[in-house]
Amino acid sequence: MIPSHLAKILWVQALEESDPQGAFLPLSTRHHATQQARAEHPIPATNFAQGSLAFLETRTHTIWGFLCQAYPGLQAAWPSRTCPLSAWIVGVPALLAGLLVNGLGTSQRVNLLNFPLLLLLLWNLGIYLGSAILCVRSSSGARAWLELPAHWTSNLARGLSPSASPSRNPLDSPTVQWIHHATQRFLTAYWQQTRHLWTQQLRQYLHLGAACMALGIVLGLYIRGLALDYQATWESTFLSANQVHSLLQILLGPAAWLLHYPFPSVAEISNLQSPQHGPAAQWIHLWALTTLAVIVIPRSLMAWLGLRSLEHDRKAFHLPLQDSYFGHLLAPDRGQGLQVIIIPYSYQPSSRAKAFLETSFLDLFGNLADFTWEPPVPFGQEAPRVPGASSPARTFVAIFNAGQTPEEEVHGEWLHQLQTTWLSENPHSQILLLLDEEPYRQTIDPARMAERRQAWQRLSTPYHLPLVPFDVANNTSQDQFLKQAQASLWPRER
Repeated sequence: MIPSHLAKILWVQALEESDPQGAFLPLSTRHHATQQARAEHPIPATNFAQGSLAFLETRTHTIWGFLCQAYPGLQAAWPSRTCPLSAWIVGVPALLAGLLVNGLGTSQRVNLLNFPLLLLLLWNLGIYLGSAILCVRSSSGARAWLELPAHWTSNLARGLSPSASPSRNPLDSPTVQWIHHATQRFLTAYWQQTRHLWTQQLRQYLHLGAACMALGIVLGLYIRGLALDYQATWESTFLSANQVHSLLQILLGPAAWLLHYPFPSVAEISNLQSPQHGPAAQWIHLWALTTLAVIVIPRSLMAWLGLRSLEHDRKAFHLPLQDSYFGHLLAPDRGQGLQVIIIPYSYQPSSRAKAFLETSFLDLFGNLADFTWEPPVPFGQEAPRVPGASSPARTFVAIFNAGQTPEEEVHGEWLHQLQTTWLSENPHSQILLLLDEEPYRQTIDPARMAERRQAWQRLSTPYHLPLVPFDVANNTSQDQFLKQAQASLWPRER
């Protein structure tokens, strides 16, 4: 998915969620956009992801047209947000900086052991070594320090946010607050979806900048060598001629072999020790080729590979369809062929709890799913066998009562049967484990609710089943419940 399309969809989402009552973006406009998009792009069950994308893009386009007419400041500010950064911004300044840096030093006497180009080579070798160690140990460390400056860069966009420039189209204070809240919501969501792209782009720019700077330094060597007579020498407090010869042969020996140059002997190296000196042309050629081989070529290759990976990830971009916002919009077209079996354990949920769950399940599984409420399972009874269905896709929703004390011999054994028996007979199925806290809250001190919830979580943890609590008497957020339920379906991959 194109990131700019994703950004616009997330921006409209932020505007809608920041205005739940429809004071600024009328509910009728949203409903009209939804119906129009569904009529133009019916979502096929065989290609739900692609159909969902076309539906959401069309709906966003319709709402965006209304917003541009009602709030022109949004349209004026939008293009700057989605404009990608160009590699020229990094490459050209780095090349010019390399040309300005004197890679041979400030004197016409080139010290073979102490000049900027040698330090640059050692720095890049250290970078390669550190990167290799991080790759062997874990890539999370590299991502962490790369994401930090990427996060700083992303935060610069907050100053350019479309909070509107009211000079051209004055906006009243409530509208400004609405757009401001939507902007903050959008930036948070957009950063979560695109931070890996920012990190990859930063890595690419670092490689590109290093390659261009090194290339500029090499070009500067020859440009200065045309007008100045450089002489090679060396001096050291601790190193002898033999040691300097060994060190230079390690660094420059491969370049001498490629250029078919006989590498200077120990005696020739000794004759260059300060205050003696000799022509620097051969040494400049060796250092230049070494720089190309160690810095320019590897860094350019890494930048190219990073660019290909970045382009691939941009094309593979996808919307977070598990979000409750998209789940609600796509619910009428989702769930075909899915059977959802809801089984309370040893209690009967209240009418409020059932209404809450039924509404939530429509957004979670889709309106086209087949929902079946089974009778409550008596305490201590084995997991019932559900007769076969025409569709192999099933989701078993088990609801426990927080008013009961969790017992490993009873509830744990029942969960074990649920996993081993049902999933073996229905390999394409999933399990969702819920904890209804409403009955317990009515009979116990609320301060002990957390202890009881932790006890149930300890029971379910050995079975790798995340527990999703809900309490309609305590006004459980439906959006939060949907996010937790979506993340708690087990197993994660069908």
